[in-house]
Formats: sequence, C-alpha cells, structure tokens
Amino acid sequence: MTDWQTPNPGPWQQDSAHSPGAGSAAALSLYPDGFNRGFTETFARYGLLLDRLAMANINGFTYHQPQPFDMPGPDGPLTPEQIGAEIGRRAALAEEAFATKLWRQDLEYWDTVCKPEALARHHQLAAVDLAALDDDGLAAHLREVAAHFTEMVYQHHRFNVAAILPVGDLAVHVIGWTGRPPSEILGVLDGYSPVSGAAPAEMADALGALRSDAEARTLLAGPGDAGERLEQLRARLPEVDDYVRNVAYRVIEGFDILGPTLGEQPTVILGKLAAGLDADTDAVRRRADALADEIRGEVPDEQRAQFDELVEEARTMYRLRDERGIYSDISAIGLLRLAMSEVGRRATERGQLDERDQILDATVDEAVALLAGDGPGAEELASRGEHRRKMSAQGAPRHLGPPPPAPPPLDQLPPALARVMGAVGFAIDGILGQLDDAAGDESTVVGIGVAGPNGAYEGVARRIDEIDDLFDLEAGEIMVTKSTGEAFNSMLHLVGGIVTDHGSFACHATIMAREIGFPAVVGTVNATQRIATGDRIRIDGAKGVVTLL
Repeated sequence: MTDWQTPNPGPWQQDSAHSPGAGSAAALSLYPDGFNRGFTETFARYGLLLDRLAMANINGFTYHQPQPFDMPGPDGPLTPEQIGAEIGRRAALAEEAFATKLWRQDLEYWDTVCKPEALARHHQLAAVDLAALDDDGLAAHLREVAAHFTEMVYQHHRFNVAAILPVGDLAVHVIGWTGRPPSEILGVLDGYSPVSGAAPAEMADALGALRSDAEARTLLAGPGDAGERLEQLRARLPEVDDYVRNVAYRVIEGFDILGPTLGEQPTVILGKLAAGLDADTDAVRRRADALADEIRGEVPDEQRAQFDELVEEARTMYRLRDERGIYSDISAIGLLRLAMSEVGRRATERGQLDERDQILDATVDEAVALLAGDGPGAEELASRGEHRRKMSAQGAPRHLGPPPPAPPPLDQLPPALARVMGAVGFAIDGILGQLDDAAGDESTVVGIGVAGPNGAYEGVARRIDEIDDLFDLEAGEIMVTKSTGEAFNSMLHLVGGIVTDHGSFACHATIMAREIGFPAVVGTVNATQRIATGDRIRIDGAKGVVTLL
C-alpha cells in the first residue's frame, strides 16, 4: 500500500498536465527549488493573494499547493490588522500592474536579456564534446548543467504571471460579455505564438531552403533510415544544419530527462520539417482575426474599445507562455540528459551498469560518484526504474489532503486585485485543470471539447503510449494519449482528432486542434484505459464527447 503523505497540511493537486507519470530522481531533486522561487517572485510582483504555487515530489509524482499569503507562519497566524494591511499593499501592486501594463516590461526584459543570454548559454554547453572530457571534466560539466537546469526552471516560472495574466483577463471579460466558452474565446490567439506552431520562426530558413530544393524535399519524405537522411540533408543544406544544431539538445516531450532529445530522434526532426512545409500560418491568423471580429460584434458597444485593448495585450504576450519553456527549462533538461547519458555510457562500458539508460534513475550526485568508481550499482538503479514504471502505470491520486477552500469572493476584493486573481486563477485552471473524475457511460467518454471546422469526426483510434508510437500513426486516425506536447507537432497534420486523459481549454492539444482545425476532447481522465488502437470512435468537439462505436 502506497503512503500518500503530504509534505505539509492542506490540499495538494497532482500536475497531470505536465507530469502524468512518476519522474526521474535527478529532475525531482532539481526542479522544485527553481519552480518555487519563480512562482514566489512572479506572484509578489503582481500582488496576488497567494505567496506561491508550491511544488513537491510525492512518491515520484509532482504535486502543487496554492499557498495563500495569510497561512500561519512560525509566529502564528496574522492578526486581522496585518491581513488588512497586506491586502491593501497587494491591491496597490495589482493596480500599478494594470496602470503600467507591467507585463510589457517583463516581455521586454525577456526579449533583450533573458532569452538571448539563455540561448547563448545553451549553445555554449551544447558545444562541449562530452566524449572528449575526462571523468573529472565530465563530473564538473554535469554539475554545471545541473545548476543551469535549476536556474532555467526559475527563469521559466518567474515570468508566469506576465505570460498568463493578459490571456486570462481577456477570457474572463469576454465570458462575462458574451457567455462564450473559453475554448472558443482563446481561438482569437491562434497563430500568435509562432514558436509553438507547425512552422516556428527558428525553422524559417530551413523551410525556405527546402522549398527551393526539389531533391532535398524528396530526401526529406523518402524511404530509408531517418538518421542517414537527416545527415544528408544537413550536409546538403546549411540552413537545415543550423536548425538541427539549435534544437537538437531540447527534450522532445515533458519536463524530465527520461524522454529523448530531438537529436536522438531524427524521425521527429524530419516530421517537424515536413509539417512545417505544409503549414499555412497566415491562414491560422486569418481565422483568429475573423473570430475576433465575430466576438467583437457580440460585445456591448460601450465595451468594444476595452475588448480591442484586451485582445492586443493577450496577443502581444501569448508567445511568452511557450517561449519561456522552450528557451529555458526544456533546453536545459535536454543538456542534463545528454550529460547523464554520457556517464551512463561510461559506467556501462566499465561494467558498473547493465545499460546506459539505467543512469536516468540516479541523482546528479550519484552520477558523479559513479564516475569516481562509487555510487549505486546496476541492481539498485534497475530496481528504481522498475518501481518508477510501476508507479506511473498505477497512477497517482489527483487530490491529496482536505478539499481546497473556496477562494475569496472576487467582488469583496479591491477591483484591481480581483481582476488579477480572477485572470490568473482562470488561466492556471485552463492549463492544469481537467475533470476530477471520469464521466460518461459504457459507450461514451466525456471531457472538455474543442470543435474543429465541422465539430465532429469519426475514425479509427491510435493510442500513443510513448514517443515511438507516433511513427505508427496513419492519416485520418484519431490520436488517443495521456497528454500532448511539442513532439506531437511533427505528426499532427495526419490526425483527424485528439483525445487525451489530461488537459483543459488552454493545454497544448486544444491549442493545436484549433490552429490545425480538427476536433479534440481533452481532460477525460481515463480515455487511454477505455480506447485501444483500432477501435472506431466518433469525437464531438462541440459537445466534449467521444462515442465508442
């Protein structure tokens, strides 16, 4: 019997959207520090009534706890006078944030300082020839990339409110004005985060070179070993080589070292390039602009100027949500994975481990010890890996501790503070939320729907349990998976629809469904347990229902 003991009293919720399975020892030991620092800083900057969204590792799973500012501290609970004064101070911060559009200052700092410095550091660490380092040099490099990992997690989360406040603020206002569901409203942002689309700007030169070279396109789509074809393309087109060098060290999926980097999966890189060639980013923005005009017509006349301003701010900031992940921790995690894998390779050659990937269940300190001839052996790490996989298959309770208390009524807060709390809370729920319990009956699976152009689609299911399953996907099939991420972009041009266990109206699957134009039903809790590859199903994005045919 697994003991699901929480690190402190109060409610905790498992983050199934980002970490549906049990994580690696290295990531679980490194991630919370940067996560907690970043959330503490961003919440304080904008005056939220939460000190942080805390992160903890419970039995290998990631859990979060919203921690309000008035939690009793070492000196006991705050007095009513202290609480009132603190609410006033935070309300002033919130009011200033809206008056100055503080998020735009954060975006400028991201664009001019954080992103370029992070990219330069990623490239510097990626350029190190790991095989040429001696053991001491590899140990030093490993500690360096581990420290970089923690710093990039902090960088990602210090921009959280800047990234999501304008988006949540737009959605909350438009729901109030029109009653439209959030999955429709957020469609006005489609195409305004190019980095997460099928043809990101960093791929533009490679796509341009491919479009002007018919033989290269034949090579891209042709038969044969993916790794060999990619190397031929890199040798033929310097633009493709530049693109690969700039992205090869990023992990394909998730926020852990357990998954491969793009460089380890040439099939994914080829698929991303092929999908980029077919993408029509202008069409996506035209649809978003047409939807904005349609919604604007439903907004009361006296609110339309505010609607225009809210759309502009949300579109301006929308890319930050994706960029801070891709250019921060997703890159740093891949660099740590590559360094750990080199330790695993050496330990395997020396007979310390049975296979290289056993190292992925070691901590960074244990990997350094292995380089010195010490540390855990093959049997211990194999046992950890087996336990991790067993826990992932078993799953984790979505909620631990008592039920979360109801948030304070927004109409009882100062206006600016109510606006911040409402917008941020809405956006976080859109990213991390899902149904708490599975719904439906023997023939239906119920979730949160996103309608494509026709709203519904009928076809054959293809369950995706791991990255390699993506390459079995056939045109027109409906993808059924726990959750989706950037790796899936390389194959989404083939799908007729998506069904996921996890996610809500602002998750990756719903964003891509709107942008590419197919229906999706997300956050179903147990679709992967009820639908198998080959099943014929009907997905209705408008109703959020999957029918098992």
